[in-house]
Amino acid sequence: MRQSQDSTDKIFSHGSVARLHSAPKGLLRHYILHRIAQGPVHGYEVIQDIDSKTEGAWRPGAGSLYPILKKLESEGLTKSEHYPKEEPTRRVYHITPKGIQSLQESKEMLASVQHRWRYMRKIFIELIDPEKAATFVVDSSNRQFQLARDILESKSGKMPPSDIEYMLKEYVLSLERQLNWAKEKIAEMKPKQIPTIRQRGTKPQ
Repeated sequence: MRQSQDSTDKIFSHGSVARLHSAPKGLLRHYILHRIAQGPVHGYEVIQDIDSKTEGAWRPGAGSLYPILKKLESEGLTKSEHYPKEEPTRRVYHITPKGIQSLQESKEMLASVQHRWRYMRKIFIELIDPEKAATFVVDSSNRQFQLARDILESKSGKMPPSDIEYMLKEYVLSLERQLNWAKEKIAEMKPKQIPTIRQRGTKPQ
């Protein structure tokens, strides 16, 4: 059986970025529909867009992309036209009302993934190698900050100021809780000093 391009792409170095072996199931289909909803687009533009946004870490092959585009159109979620008309092999895709509805349903499904993840968290933690735990925690913390900053910078123009203020205040509270927890753990690691007689306030005999 012929495997999809996503599952057969090899991991290799791309400057300082390692190419992804594959993306989470369904992500490419969801992003293609999302990208088409932003405005008319042809297949190669989607590939370039993904490559740019992931800094070269993920560049789906034509063997993965075009079958999805064809299926989306057959399901009535998109429609296409030849553009320019002199190039019959080049198609530009548009979203349909049915596609907009499907995209909204997909977004609601993705929003629930975060809630389902917490139930699997302990399983994932158990699988982490203790020798790599420190690096994993530090990298995860850095990625979470980067994610929060990127979300704010990319979405703030479409968010009401009250939501932005709420998000930042909650983020500050979360950082304060993390800082207090980290300080407590560091304090627990320090060797406890046994107070001397002088420290107890008792004069030596």
